[in-house]
Amino acid sequence: MWTVFLMQWKRVINKPTLILLLLGMTILMVNVVAGTQGNSGVTVNVYSDVLNQEDLAEKVTQLNQNDTIHFVAKDAEKISDDIRLDKYSYALSFEEDNYQLLVGRETANLSLITQYVSRFYSENNRLNAIGETGQAIPSQINEPIKLTTKSLENIGSEIVDLSVVLGLTFYFTIFSILYLMTNLVEEKKNGIWNRLIFSPVSKTKIYVGHLLFYFSIGVLQVLISMVILMNMLSLNLDINYAVVIMIILAFLLSIVSLGILLTALVKTISSLQVIIPIVTTSMAMLGGAFWPLQVVDNQFLRSVAEFMPIKQAIYGIVESFIQNKSFLDSMQPVGILLIMSLLFMGIGINLMERVTESPI
Repeated sequence: MWTVFLMQWKRVINKPTLILLLLGMTILMVNVVAGTQGNSGVTVNVYSDVLNQEDLAEKVTQLNQNDTIHFVAKDAEKISDDIRLDKYSYALSFEEDNYQLLVGRETANLSLITQYVSRFYSENNRLNAIGETGQAIPSQINEPIKLTTKSLENIGSEIVDLSVVLGLTFYFTIFSILYLMTNLVEEKKNGIWNRLIFSPVSKTKIYVGHLLFYFSIGVLQVLISMVILMNMLSLNLDINYAVVIMIILAFLLSIVSLGILLTALVKTISSLQVIIPIVTTSMAMLGGAFWPLQVVDNQFLRSVAEFMPIKQAIYGIVESFIQNKSFLDSMQPVGILLIMSLLFMGIGINLMERVTESPI
């Protein structure tokens, strides 16, 4: 087992170009995407048919207390014309104690904006209600209550950065693992794999040695990428890291298992090299590695996304961060990934053990 494991590592050490290239691509792409999204604030155009200019300006000033969402007051007719011409996607109509949303088309930022404005109106209405009823506010509290608060705009920015880091890190890690498996196809083609299968060496040791190597490559690449990118983007997340580790390990196991299945299905290295980018990119696109799945309207595509390992990993970690899930509550994506691993591995190993025809 360890002989096979060390032999595979020697190959990588002698030719480390692929791993270094994909690691560099991960860091470059995350900085480009996260930097672009992080530096661009959201502009929201507002108008009112009820409030006068002074009251509207006061509400806009109160709402513009963050660096992420910027509200701009405009004329109602101009906003309607601009949305009709698709110059921007949405606008808000302010009233005294409520607001209305004018939507031309759905965007990823819409839910964040509505949550922010809804919270603003909810807090103002609650304070106005207390003022009108004249209820006395208790001046003494026997036991102080400790509260930890985060602004909505900071959470939104952290979620975007975390999703970008996870999505692109997992995407390039899949490439690394699957491209390194071309060595297995070469061994099948040359007949080396058949000699290993029928040799006195335990099949279990042969399989475990290969699987440990690909698994360790994935762990190393994810670890290096996450450490570098979390520091570069200054992400300080209040998250259960035991949950993150479990989900990442289950995800890598599913990808190694998928690689075994793909390797068993193809007969030539060129075939595998063609299949890898198709499978990897399709899985990343369907699984939400490049954009949030909330912007996908097609229910069929959303259903297909549930069968993508990368979706289970990304959204399992993000939901754990947002909802502050415990270790046991976060076991669902881990369980799904383990089931996928068993399915891919079982079929793949069964096909790998079949005798392949070696060229004479």
